[in-house]
Amino acid sequence: MPVIPPRLARRRTRPPVTGRRRRAAALAAAVTAVAGGSVLLPVGPPASAATATAPDAGAGECLARPAQKHKDWTSMLYTGDMVCSHDLDNTRVQSTTQSPVNGQMLFSPSWFVCWKPGTPLKGSDIWYYTQADTVTGNKQTKGWGYLHSSALKVTQHPVPGLPRCRWGEE
Repeated sequence: MPVIPPRLARRRTRPPVTGRRRRAAALAAAVTAVAGGSVLLPVGPPASAATATAPDAGAGECLARPAQKHKDWTSMLYTGDMVCSHDLDNTRVQSTTQSPVNGQMLFSPSWFVCWKPGTPLKGSDIWYYTQADTVTGNKQTKGWGYLHSSALKVTQHPVPGLPRCRWGEE
């Protein structure tokens, strides 16, 4: 068994940093400055010019990024996402309350690639597919999972402009 030098053994006291975690600060900055083909879409009543700021100000807006690409743990490709503010909560492997937790959302705002119906919770059956900031449970999922709509700080579900997940169609 290899011996780990003490200086390296002490280095990792937190969970491994994923690429998503590093991008969180850059994503928050991008939300405040609409650029590069991104479009700010209101998903609730329009905010007044005096109070309109970034989506994470609770204005009920999401940032559409039509050219952003993502590849989930099953190798499914997604083009386009929505960046929305949300409560810090757990993601689940499936869109049910009985499904195992597979990650935590530690930063807001975050991106979402699609939505699908699932177990009703707090008056809504809409769940949003994303990649969590941490990975727990089944490591194969790489934190990809569903966040219930009650966690998103928007006034309309599903978020206008965000597609329905293809495998959730009946």
